[in-house]
Amino acid sequence: MKIKNATLKQYLPKIVVTALIVISFFILFLMIHQPSPEDNDSNFYLEYNTARIINIIADYTFFPDPDDPHFYGDANHIRLGTMVYEIEVLRGAFAGLILEADYHMNSPADVHFQVGDQVSVRIFEFAGEISIVEIRHPERTTLLLGAVVLFLIFLCILGGKRGMLAVIGLVFAVGCVMLLLIPSITAGYPVMLMTLIILALVTIASITLLAGLSVKGVSAILGCLSGVGIATIFAQVTGGLAHVSGYSMANAGAIMNLSADARVGGLFVSSVLVASIGAVMDASMSVASALEEVKLANPEISMEALFKSGFNVSRDVMGTMSSTLILAFIGGSLSMMVFMHLTNTSFNQFINNELIAMEIIKGIAGSFGIMLAAPLTAFISAKLLTIQKGVA
Repeated sequence: MKIKNATLKQYLPKIVVTALIVISFFILFLMIHQPSPEDNDSNFYLEYNTARIINIIADYTFFPDPDDPHFYGDANHIRLGTMVYEIEVLRGAFAGLILEADYHMNSPADVHFQVGDQVSVRIFEFAGEISIVEIRHPERTTLLLGAVVLFLIFLCILGGKRGMLAVIGLVFAVGCVMLLLIPSITAGYPVMLMTLIILALVTIASITLLAGLSVKGVSAILGCLSGVGIATIFAQVTGGLAHVSGYSMANAGAIMNLSADARVGGLFVSSVLVASIGAVMDASMSVASALEEVKLANPEISMEALFKSGFNVSRDVMGTMSSTLILAFIGGSLSMMVFMHLTNTSFNQFINNELIAMEIIKGIAGSFGIMLAAPLTAFISAKLLTIQKGVA
């Protein structure tokens, strides 16, 4: 009986925090996803879904002239024009129908499909009649979902219990972004406020799953949230001075056309925080874990010595994490940089390009978050470890 009570007392704080996180998630979900009146007068329907090619009806493609100045790519491995296929729709509202579908080919990225291939099709129905059927892409759903599942399985196998907890945290984080953050932006809620609330929820959930409410967990949470706050201020101020905002981002105009309520202005800073939260959490957790190990190895160590050890660890974390973050953002704009190199773009033109400016601000803002989250975590952890052995 004593063992059961001790176990319950040990896990009760984590259970309470988990319950509060789940309740908060559903409160935000219900608040954001308010039912909207359906437009029953709509006389058109658009669907993207999976189909299988069962026959080639017509081939109107041709190999381009290698001397054509408007052509790019290997002329022997590309076709231009239109293919007409007979397809069977496999899923969705039109499942089972046999339809005729066009596939327009105009670049080296296009695929020459064969009978039996699965494809993603766009089907447009107007006034009860199917008017447009187009093949858009190769069907990638099975492959991509399989890759995700394989990754999660290996994470569980190699990470053991912590790997399984990491998977739960990852699924929760992605769910928060897809089910809470994106709908809140399109519904017109304040972008920055919702981003901070949702990322705070993700941080608390992810770190609590891995470390519980120990000193390590609490220190990592407080350090991470501090770093995110600093990254927010830096991105907001720098973006404002550079006249860069969500309106400068790709698809901003399309978003405003599709949703009159969407607040696009804060989307840029929101993207900075979402992109950097993982690295900031990693940095905070690494420092907090290191200090806990130091304290366990030397229980009599002073707070000053403990903080010094943590600060030394944070210096290493700053270098590696900042490089990772900045290189990730550079990778995101690599094609743009290659294009500018080929067109002999001057440094002044390069540095003042909106897309390049956004990537630079993203990388530096996230790195600022790491640089300050790591030492702040070291200070908080050293203070809490000195005051008490743990809070759990």
